[in-house]
Amino acid sequence: MYGIIVYEEKDALYNRSFIEYLIEQGKKKGLTLELCLLEKFEFGISETGYVVRYDNKPFRRPEVVLYRCREYLLSRQFESMGIVVVNSSKVCEICNDKAATYQYVAKLGIHMVPSLFVKNNRLKEAIEYSKEAVVVKAVSGHGGSQVCLIHPDNKEEMKSCIVTMEGEDVVVQPLIKGREQDLRVYVIGGKIIAAVLRSANGDFRSNFSLGGSVELYSLSEEEREIVEAITSELALDYAGIDFIIGENGELIFNEIEDVVGARMLYQCSDLDIVPMYIDHILQKL
Repeated sequence: MYGIIVYEEKDALYNRSFIEYLIEQGKKKGLTLELCLLEKFEFGISETGYVVRYDNKPFRRPEVVLYRCREYLLSRQFESMGIVVVNSSKVCEICNDKAATYQYVAKLGIHMVPSLFVKNNRLKEAIEYSKEAVVVKAVSGHGGSQVCLIHPDNKEEMKSCIVTMEGEDVVVQPLIKGREQDLRVYVIGGKIIAAVLRSANGDFRSNFSLGGSVELYSLSEEEREIVEAITSELALDYAGIDFIIGENGELIFNEIEDVVGARMLYQCSDLDIVPMYIDHILQKL
């Protein structure tokens, strides 16, 4: 069987070891995987159907696409051609837009941070209107990037935030007085694989990539039910569901990372999630 892994070039460089391990584990299980870069694809519609070219050459049709990008149009093209895509274009579209994610999850009755969806041209007005400290997040940000903390009447923080957002639409949220911890739950094929607790290191963001510490976490039955409410609603092939830890230890939904890595999990456990991911893909095929 033949499949491709699609990354943006800059992300492929950063995730080189992960990609090589995916290819290695796929080969062991009879799945030949090849890295393809998003920037080299050309795709569209002809008089007779769907057209895809790669690196100015005819596209070799795969049986599966491991889609590791944050824009959904190409993945939807593959699906329209009858190719299996993991994660799906629907997951990609929803989970890479924080406002869309909050809208989607809100119907599940899960504890969430109050969020105001703001167009970029109204960002300054929305910040000035707030009388409390707020967290501003670009709707397409990830890994703790394009996240700003702004205190009331702090003009420098506001100016810095506007520059950081680079024209992005945003969500504006109150600063939650929690434990400066959050929880990532790894999910494959809608099933919970593991959970990792991340603790901040002098930053209001607890992202591992920003210096936070990590440890394996055992979910309670109640916490598992919260996660399963999300996985039963949204078909996640491989993703991380993130929660803020509130003052009383409660889970507060934060976001879903559909282009999730595995550095944290390998850092704090002996679980090998990549072969599990390959097994899920083969079962799906």
